[in-house]
Amino acid sequence: MQMNPIRRIGALATAVVLAAAMAACGSGGGVPSDPSQVSGKVTMWIYPIGADLEKTWWQPKVAEFRKKYPKVNVDVVVQPWANRDEQLTTAIAGNKGPDVVYLIPDQLSQYADTGALADVTDVISSDRSDFRDNALQAMTYDGKLYGVPLLMSVTTTMVNKKVMQAAGVTSVPQTWDDLLAAAPKFKAKGYYATYYIGDPKQTLNQTFYPLLWQAGGEVLSADGKKCTINSAAGLKALEFVKKLIDNGYTPKDALTAAQQAETSPFAQGKVGVTISTASADLATYKLSKENYQVGPPLKDVKSVGYGTVGGLSVLQSSQNAAAAKAWVQWVTSTAQMKEFDKSRSYFPPRKSVGSLYASDPLVGGEEKYLDQMRPGVISPQGRALMDLIKPHLQAALLGKVTPKQALDAAAAEVDALLARS
Repeated sequence: MQMNPIRRIGALATAVVLAAAMAACGSGGGVPSDPSQVSGKVTMWIYPIGADLEKTWWQPKVAEFRKKYPKVNVDVVVQPWANRDEQLTTAIAGNKGPDVVYLIPDQLSQYADTGALADVTDVISSDRSDFRDNALQAMTYDGKLYGVPLLMSVTTTMVNKKVMQAAGVTSVPQTWDDLLAAAPKFKAKGYYATYYIGDPKQTLNQTFYPLLWQAGGEVLSADGKKCTINSAAGLKALEFVKKLIDNGYTPKDALTAAQQAETSPFAQGKVGVTISTASADLATYKLSKENYQVGPPLKDVKSVGYGTVGGLSVLQSSQNAAAAKAWVQWVTSTAQMKEFDKSRSYFPPRKSVGSLYASDPLVGGEEKYLDQMRPGVISPQGRALMDLIKPHLQAALLGKVTPKQALDAAAAEVDALLARS
């Protein structure tokens, strides 16, 4: 059963005490420069990022690592995605957590807030500048680095070339104004200009948040203590979406019910421009890559899109912190990162890896926008506050309240949550 977000935070909060208690005998220090001085057993929890590939990938990698660190044993455990937070918090509480775990930004901030994670700044002290700034920011909480980036994703603008041609739209929209100018042309030919999904099951990371950022807005204040979604930028973003809906440029029924991939307007080739899409999604919708072209994330005052970052964290409770950090350092090195990301069709956080997909027009096109990606809201309450905001946005888009009323109500609820945290 899916855990209520508030209860989930409560469970993680309980782990604060436990993690803090374990911290007294746990992680500390950096990675010794001499591998012969590093010893111990490291257990890493990873998830099926490469589906079945994960089952065979790690064993030869551990053998390769041991050639450099012969006194370190590494046990890689591939855990299921389902209920991963409940599993990890339970393990930490029972003092049975791994030494290293794969986390994404909204998870990382929750565990870092409980004191469960070790600062891993020392792992990249010699080559920090090789990592993209946005990747490091995604793994940073309260000024400390709690994960070393291993992979990145990109969502950006993508157009259906056949629909564009049919509508007489000759260039990929770069701005909100470009999209609004092209929208009547799509509609006149029986197509939707875009596809905004607003049902409550959708993540705002790929719907409203990118538009908010493009307008220059933020979900939270810089100190994370105040909701700012009801700013002038937030209002502008919500009014932009409402304009798309009210004019029939995006399907209204996508606001109220989750649509099946196979029968959605996007899968049926009825959408000209998607505004936060990854080319990997085309396989889900059984669409041909050759018919699509990517463009930069849309821009109002700036061009920015959503892309997650996955990284490796060391638990504060690890009894072999130096060995754990040596493993993380090795896995996230340029050579290993290149192999890992290429095999799983992700993008590299390290600049020295270079382009992995230059020969692929679609994926290579996405790769160009890596530095324009943001990972969502870095806050221990990131998931919970998203659930508070969604129904208010939906109410405005359905015409039940004004955009200003919706955003003010959402901000009030988020502020109340933050005040209780």
